[in-house]
Amino acid sequence: MEKDTIVISKGYDPLKYNGAVKPPIFLTSTYKFKSAEEGESFIRVALGLDKGEGGFVYSRFSNPNFDIVEERLSLLEGAKSAAVFCSGMAAITSTLLAFVKNGDYIFYTNPLYGGTEFLFKEFFEKMGVSTLHVNAGSESPKLMESMINSYKGKLKGKSVILYIETPANPNNVMVDLGAIVKIRDKLIKEGINAKVFVDNTFMGPIFQSPLEQKVDIVLYSATKFIGGHSDVIAGAVLGSEEDISKIKGIRGMIGTNGNPFDSWLMARSLETVHIRMQRQMENAKKIAEFLSKHPKVDRVIYPELYDKKSEQYRIYKKQCKGPGSLMSFYIKGGKKEAFKFLNNIKLCKLAVSLGGTESLIEHPKAMTHSEVDENTLKDAEITDNMIRLSVGIENYQDIINDLKSALDKI
Repeated sequence: MEKDTIVISKGYDPLKYNGAVKPPIFLTSTYKFKSAEEGESFIRVALGLDKGEGGFVYSRFSNPNFDIVEERLSLLEGAKSAAVFCSGMAAITSTLLAFVKNGDYIFYTNPLYGGTEFLFKEFFEKMGVSTLHVNAGSESPKLMESMINSYKGKLKGKSVILYIETPANPNNVMVDLGAIVKIRDKLIKEGINAKVFVDNTFMGPIFQSPLEQKVDIVLYSATKFIGGHSDVIAGAVLGSEEDISKIKGIRGMIGTNGNPFDSWLMARSLETVHIRMQRQMENAKKIAEFLSKHPKVDRVIYPELYDKKSEQYRIYKKQCKGPGSLMSFYIKGGKKEAFKFLNNIKLCKLAVSLGGTESLIEHPKAMTHSEVDENTLKDAEITDNMIRLSVGIENYQDIINDLKSALDKI
């Protein structure tokens, strides 16, 4: 089956549930066992003490609604397994806790989502994990390899995570995942335990599939395009059965699991993810073109507007199936002009988050990246005059008219 059929038809059999065409919501905390032996077996598998086929025990570990969305996401991404969480940050935290400990290393590209950067510095650094960044962009693999080489003597016996967000949030620059994977493979040959994690929230699951580039783990804020309606907070992680089993063990231990209703909403939303993201992308192309020609806009960062001869364009065409619907642009002026523009927006919603059916617009430096230190902001060109726009499914001309009207007020 094609992927847009899979997300409607797989993971659920109506005939097992009184013929209900859509999955019911399994609002139960615990499950009845057929026998004491079955209960013992299911619990040991859920806790990771034994391998084998498990079953439902307690909804902190698993739930039928989890299973439906996890199977559909796995098939959509070409993953062996998936896990859903109560938020994107819960997914990131649980995944890292499954693989790093005191003394280990996270090498990452800057910028990341501000919450991830804050997590690295305020939690994992205090836990004794070293978190070191290089600038996101065409040079990221070379910069990262050079930095890793400078730490080579300290990496033996340690776990090393290469953590990438591409396109980067919010400056929309691309990182070559294939080149990062080669760094991982080289480290493994040298006896260093290394993995590549990719936050695919901006482009996935339709316009970019990092697992095709042989990365280890793909992470999502499923609140965004997967949920797609700004009505659910959720996260998801995809990868091998072995890796996801470890992550689910942490999820069950610390209780970062999703809940049945949010999982049901995610399964509902996956049925339209292709249609929504395609419409958003078509709108975004037209809006980016409009902004690029406006006299009060200094610069627009959107994949379709990359210089066709640039390395960024080559990376984009190699690993993406489309440009997506996120863009950043720089107003001519500073914070005063940016805020005046935002305060005169009427149709687009002045709000954080992205990937909803409605267009969302925000000021990264003052909002989503407000906890990031000044030097990191400067490196990522997150300035007072930067605006981030997540394009929705409204009529594109109405969005353009809204942006034009607000720009005219500056």
